[in-house]
Amino acid sequence: MDLLSRPRAGLFVAAVLAVAALAACAHGGEGEASRPESERAGDAAGVGSIAAAERPVREISTDRAMASDAGAGTPARSASQRVVEEGKGYLIADQPREAAQRFERATRIDPTNGFAYYYLGRARAEAGDRSGAVGVLEKAEALLGPYPEWRERAAHLAASLDGR
Repeated sequence: MDLLSRPRAGLFVAAVLAVAALAACAHGGEGEASRPESERAGDAAGVGSIAAAERPVREISTDRAMASDAGAGTPARSASQRVVEEGKGYLIADQPREAAQRFERATRIDPTNGFAYYYLGRARAEAGDRSGAVGVLEKAEALLGPYPEWRERAAHLAASLDGR
């Protein structure tokens, strides 16, 4: 039975998506740089499995891009990023296939959005498609040039899935 066909599960998914959207707004788009150093230092320490490699999805804000990212601030990036936030809600709800569909749509809206590719790779990995995840994560790594921490996350996750 499809999870969304159950009334309570459907409400749960809707609530998770609403919380994810509110969390994105509450961050004010300040991103990684606004987090205290003590919080950021802990992110690199727990790298290993998919679950340990990343802090909970809802803690990560990618709303405001750095000036060196050519796609930052464009209407396509904004639209793509809204779909990424939606997909992150599905990851939180442990629905990686549904999340992957959102991230794929985000990559079609803005093919230069490295965050969309990163989360697509992560969703594919969580759905069990390790080989599909590796290629997408390598593309994310290339697109995340202006974001060294994110580039490193993509590279580490790809390496852990590829057995490198």
